[in-house]
Amino acid sequence: MGVTDIAAESITVPIIPNRPLMSADEAESFGHVALRRNAVTGLIDNAAFDPDLIHYDADYQNNQAVSPLFAQHMQQVRNLLKARYPAGTAVVEVGCGKGEFVELLQSDGYFEVRGYDGAYEGSNPGIEKRFLTADDKLHADLVVLRHVLEHIQRPHEFLSLLSGIFADAEIYIEVPDFAWIEKNQAFFDITYEHVNYFTPQSLARLFKSVEQHGLLFGDQYQFVIGSFGEADFPVYGRAHEVPDNWTPVSFDETFPAFTSVVDDISNQSDGKPIYVWGAATKGVMFCHHMKRMHPIAFERIEAAIDINPKKAGRFMPSVHLPILSVDDFCNRACHDALVIIMNPNYRDEIVAELNDRGFSDIRYISV
Repeated sequence: MGVTDIAAESITVPIIPNRPLMSADEAESFGHVALRRNAVTGLIDNAAFDPDLIHYDADYQNNQAVSPLFAQHMQQVRNLLKARYPAGTAVVEVGCGKGEFVELLQSDGYFEVRGYDGAYEGSNPGIEKRFLTADDKLHADLVVLRHVLEHIQRPHEFLSLLSGIFADAEIYIEVPDFAWIEKNQAFFDITYEHVNYFTPQSLARLFKSVEQHGLLFGDQYQFVIGSFGEADFPVYGRAHEVPDNWTPVSFDETFPAFTSVVDDISNQSDGKPIYVWGAATKGVMFCHHMKRMHPIAFERIEAAIDINPKKAGRFMPSVHLPILSVDDFCNRACHDALVIIMNPNYRDEIVAELNDRGFSDIRYISV
């Protein structure tokens, strides 16, 4: 059976791929993605997004800090901030998740750090388990917003809310770079959780001028440092409200090479078992589309592998593949299995791990 195309302007996807299932028959929800681009701001968003379908809780597992490479990325961001701001700077991370970055900033006492997140599940006294509201009036020299803004509909309104809470503080924003997604044909990076997709230009346009901007993590992420005092949120908002500013984004025109990626995997597998390394968004969405587009090849996928211990023993949303720890994979895998690496940034880390465990003849494909 050949690959069907992805030309539909709307696709159906699992709502939260980063919430692994406790069992393969657990109830789950699906939503629609229909991308559109704003001609003035450059923002791309999901016109079919319904925020009421999203609920983040303790089962939401998007912790990448267990990877040494990702830990290096967070160190790079900390060093970037330390190079710009003096000791004693008051930093608040909004949407701090499991608190890893807050704790990294706290570790050497250079910054005064607090965090806020309603889904936080730890016991750090510097983190409050709640979301901020317009009633909050807080002091910060720097607000940190890491991988939050892509999840929030009408991002200019959320940033306006923060400007009312933090006055004229500076803000560090980090989000995925849609230019990288498009260049690398990473169709599986399009997910319901992300209502917004920013290019460097559309991110910078949130401000009249930016203090600093750049790319991180193998160019997959981008950042901007701006000031609430230099915000251009009202202009961004007015452009957002004009229907004629929006044009649909065609999936087959934007990601013409994705179907060939699936075919290549099928051709290279030679009938051998396939494993997917990475049970987060990329892995879940890749398998979701592979099952839809090439079900025969999908049937050869035995399981996913993830180093996050809170995912092991659970199942991928939508496709219901079991999620293995590295130990479990090594106990069951044949040595000539094909491993699909969902993020090329982690290839060296993964290959070194399996070589150390005696799996030097594993075959790899990075997508």
